[in-house]
Amino acid sequence: MAFSRSYVAPLLRIAGPVALARLGIIGMALVDVVIVGQLAAAELPHQALGWAPTAVFLVAAIGLLQGVQVLAARSLGEGNPDGAGVALRRGLVLAGLAGVLSAALMWFGGERIFTVFGIDAELAAPSTPVMRVLAFSIPLHLLFVAGTFFLEAIKKPGIGTAVMWGANVVNLALNLIWVPDLSVGTTVVWAEPLYAAIRDWPVLSAIHALAPEHGAVGSAWATVGARVFLAGVILACIWFSRDSSKYRVRTLSSNGPTYRALLGVGIAAAVSQAAEAGAFSAMTVIAGRIGALEVSGYQILLNLMAFVFMIALGVSAAAAVLVAEATGRHAPADATRAGWTALGINTVGMAITAILILIFARQIGGLYTADVELVAMLAGIMWICALVLIPDGGQVVIAAALRARGDNWFPTFSHILAYLVVMPALGFWLAEGLGMKVAGLLWSIFWSSMLSVGILLARWWWLSSRPAREPLGVDA
Repeated sequence: MAFSRSYVAPLLRIAGPVALARLGIIGMALVDVVIVGQLAAAELPHQALGWAPTAVFLVAAIGLLQGVQVLAARSLGEGNPDGAGVALRRGLVLAGLAGVLSAALMWFGGERIFTVFGIDAELAAPSTPVMRVLAFSIPLHLLFVAGTFFLEAIKKPGIGTAVMWGANVVNLALNLIWVPDLSVGTTVVWAEPLYAAIRDWPVLSAIHALAPEHGAVGSAWATVGARVFLAGVILACIWFSRDSSKYRVRTLSSNGPTYRALLGVGIAAAVSQAAEAGAFSAMTVIAGRIGALEVSGYQILLNLMAFVFMIALGVSAAAAVLVAEATGRHAPADATRAGWTALGINTVGMAITAILILIFARQIGGLYTADVELVAMLAGIMWICALVLIPDGGQVVIAAALRARGDNWFPTFSHILAYLVVMPALGFWLAEGLGMKVAGLLWSIFWSSMLSVGILLARWWWLSSRPAREPLGVDA
């Protein structure tokens, strides 16, 4: 098979800014965990459980918007820039609807979302307000995601990256102001100047008073504030950009992907990501059944893996854009080359990160929490996290490349098998049945990821070896 070009440089040009943007997303969650872990450590289990259902709804809805990225890029490959603008506008409608529905389900589900899975009422009750506050942030974040997917498709990912890191500054500031409870005080040395500043500066004191509650709930309100910034700034950047007329962002054109086409890509991705996120949240529930220390430890390790996983998501986004564009140009050899190159780049990146985690395991644990017992537990099992990174990152890259090629549902069925069927059952058996606790949960993630990446690689190789033909399941 003859390839017409190298995709290393194009992939890195897109993947770098996208990975930074994705790292910014998880960076907000990392800041939430670190600030609560340092200034309100007793509320870490409440924060962990509050995020568990939020992650499922948010990730599923983000998957629903995957069609914006894929079909906008494919429209450009077909020489139809209007189609990119159509994909954005219709994606924003889907984002609003999905966000409001998700928030409503979380709000009205309430404490039952936890107790139905066997979580003790003493943990479920204080976790419910955290979840309900976070629900308000979902529609805002989805508007940002739709805008970001459009910008990535037109190869301007740096805008989303800048906006995301601006939101991280907002989130950090609000966390530092809204998490501490001034009536309790702190024994954390670095936080003492913060307490003094809030007391002495009238503006900070007034902002502090705006939070109805502090601790984990205050951190959840900080997330809402940061996502108000995200949605407002990204949409303003797109609306007022010089490219808005080129892609007819402000024009009600219909010369582009239909809602059916967007949902054709998005529903498959949403089911896939919901299955995976739901399975990981089920693992949080298993940890919660074991004890408060275990759920705190699992949440920290999951946050660490998710932080690194954002690099893989950046590479997967670049793979999706370039494979979709090549598919739109009817260049299957280029699509194949882009997919394999993305997998190679991701494997190298994950391997380097795994080595760093092994070297700095105890320091990483100390960054997350001031609890000495928890740090010791984390340092002892963090090496298993390092093993997970390569297969877990590889499966998301190949899944994105398959969907960009039009193979929408195969990755979904693969994820359901690996993460929804195998992983929770294996995790329950290892963690509770064999008494391996958090280590058992991590081993179940590793073996499920190995299963997923193996199946998806076999599918990619098979499709790449077939004679050239139209994209699978395309309905533009």
